[in-house]
Amino acid sequence: MAEPLESDGPRARLFEAAEVHFRRYGFRRATIDDITRDAETGKGSFYLHFDSKEAAYLEVVEASLARFLEAAGEALRREGPVPNRLRALVEITAEHYGHDELLRASLFGAGDLVDGRVSAAAAHMQRSRIRELLAETLEEGIAEGSIRDTVDVEAAAAVLFEIGWAVVRAELEGNIDLPFDVALSTLNEIVGLGVVSREPRP
Repeated sequence: MAEPLESDGPRARLFEAAEVHFRRYGFRRATIDDITRDAETGKGSFYLHFDSKEAAYLEVVEASLARFLEAAGEALRREGPVPNRLRALVEITAEHYGHDELLRASLFGAGDLVDGRVSAAAAHMQRSRIRELLAETLEEGIAEGSIRDTVDVEAAAAVLFEIGWAVVRAELEGNIDLPFDVALSTLNEIVGLGVVSREPRP
């Protein structure tokens, strides 16, 4: 777990400098020397607070992810059917990742910004957190009766994550032939048909 940040302590300055350099130059090109210079500390101070450049990078990713998860959690706690809340999650995801190149590069593995091993760790962190959020939402749906109680929550969360990310990634990369709102409506319908509790037909 990350240490709490004092507003103007050396760790806070290192974190802020690291975020600036990782966002500007990516993991590969950002250096500890540049980070410590901008933070007005030495390498000893850096290694006192972070085990490695990778640890600092992952903490920056985690902080950015926490901001996204806060917005995602608010979307998933809104009133209304679970499929509509899942649609809102996809919309927020596309908007957030469209503006946050650090998270996008970490999840999708942009080679010029982050190396494969670090990208894999950052992507795993994001997948795990978002899938947990999806699983919680599905469990709430089962409890309220809007989601079928036969749904395997963990498996459904994993599949919904991958499907949702495929739509988001296609939108971010401009590789989708449909307008985004149409893609979302279609995704919403598919999710609804698959997981929503339905009254038996007469």
